[in-house]
Amino acid sequence: MNGLKTRFSMRMNLKAKIIFTLKKGKNKMWKEYQMNTSNSSNEQNPTSTEEEIDITPDISLMPKLGYAGYSAPQAIGELVDNSIDARIDGKLLKMSVSINKEYISVADNGSGMNKHMASKSFVLAFSKKSGQLGEFGLGMKTACLSIGDYFEVTTSALGEACRYKIHFDRKEWDSSGKGWKVPLTKEKATEEEHYTILKIEKLKVFYPNLHNFIREDLQRRYAPFIRAGQIELKVNNKFCKPEEFDLILETRKEFKIELDDFCSISGWYALLREGSQKGFYGFHTFRRGRMITTYDKIGFEQHPTLARIIGEIHMDHVPVTHNKREFIKESSEYRKVEKAVREEIKELVRSARGKATQDTVTDQLKRDVELWKDKISQTLSSDVFKNYTSKIRNVEAVPDLKGAEQEIVDSEKRDQNENPMPVEPAVPKDGEKERTPHKKQEKLKHVIRIKGKNIVFDHSFAPLGINQPWKTYIYDPAKGLEIYTNTDFPAYLVTTDKVFYAVLHISEALAEVFVQIANEDAAHIEDLKELILRKASELKAQL
Repeated sequence: MNGLKTRFSMRMNLKAKIIFTLKKGKNKMWKEYQMNTSNSSNEQNPTSTEEEIDITPDISLMPKLGYAGYSAPQAIGELVDNSIDARIDGKLLKMSVSINKEYISVADNGSGMNKHMASKSFVLAFSKKSGQLGEFGLGMKTACLSIGDYFEVTTSALGEACRYKIHFDRKEWDSSGKGWKVPLTKEKATEEEHYTILKIEKLKVFYPNLHNFIREDLQRRYAPFIRAGQIELKVNNKFCKPEEFDLILETRKEFKIELDDFCSISGWYALLREGSQKGFYGFHTFRRGRMITTYDKIGFEQHPTLARIIGEIHMDHVPVTHNKREFIKESSEYRKVEKAVREEIKELVRSARGKATQDTVTDQLKRDVELWKDKISQTLSSDVFKNYTSKIRNVEAVPDLKGAEQEIVDSEKRDQNENPMPVEPAVPKDGEKERTPHKKQEKLKHVIRIKGKNIVFDHSFAPLGINQPWKTYIYDPAKGLEIYTNTDFPAYLVTTDKVFYAVLHISEALAEVFVQIANEDAAHIEDLKELILRKASELKAQL
């Protein structure tokens, strides 16, 4: 044993010496590093040299721009941006886009470019623009190479008697060995000429309906310029016209909001007559008159009940990405805009939800639910239900309601002040007059009997809020049980069987109230609900 301890002690001493030696070596190296760094910074180390290195991009960068992810409409939009920036004051800017399987071209009657401007247009990231649509110096090159492997610019500046042509051919670029150089051709022209024509060949993208797809995008993207009569834009000789919406006119409102950073946003919003369940609703957002995003759900969350909201928001001060496909949402400017819009459209959101409820809760839906309620009432008085409820203390089956017990009730809703639920008013259709009460319709009171007392129950559809449960109910001993289906709940507009959706809520609410008032175990709820649904379905199937 003593020998074992001795050997263990020797090993530990050896390990300690090794660690000490390593630490000592590290400290020495660290001191030498500090000394060398200090000498270098003081230019006292004769072995240290400094030189500049060339970081000119590899020539493969130019064709790689074509993989920036532009769609064809986005790419054409970049070229139209440049044309709009070249407008001549007091003169209508005319642009023509031609699209066929051989080439795509964009021509304008703008100010044109002289030799210096034309040459710089091919230089990556060169831009002297300020407050205009183009500002990053990447748009033309990236857009053209996204569409094809060859493009050329032909231009003549107002007041000069020359026209210039510059082209880029990917095949030549890869094999010429000339580096970052492209050929420029100079020709004679008249001083009155002013235009720019950009032509793209060796297309990567083409399909038969491409011209219609691009026209639809451009007339939406540049709607403010077209409406203001500042530009005339054609695609394959067909004029672009501003997008028109089928609005509920009394809901349209223009707005301008001054922000706390001395900037402002403006635009308009309204409700569509018919909502879109494909996502085609929300705001078109613009910067300096040029659309950045379409159907943007800024200021509200995407939800089927809000599918009527439409409008435009102009926010010139909010920064965008270099490809102008979206705003920088992490910026403080964007966050302030979003907060301001959310506050501005609160009433519009409420109206949209009310309108969605009004449209989905049809008279036929109410009649179908009423029929199910009759069958549920019959279920509550059936032998099957009596046998089950006899096992539960304080719960009695409902007796058959016949003769005088089939009371007639007014089918109209209670006065709003008497209704405990904060149901929002629906938005009337154009030309629709204020709602007047219908004739009284006769229907059976639907009753459950608990602790020897008959309790009338009814059901309604109501917009209760997106974040609220899919159903709720209010029990008042004097007024009875009112069950509500939440029409704001996402599943409501998605379901194709709204009748049975409501029947589920009625059955579930009845089961919960049975157990709650009778002070029984909650485990009975599911059994009661299934029993009500099963028996009511059997009765319904006999019709």
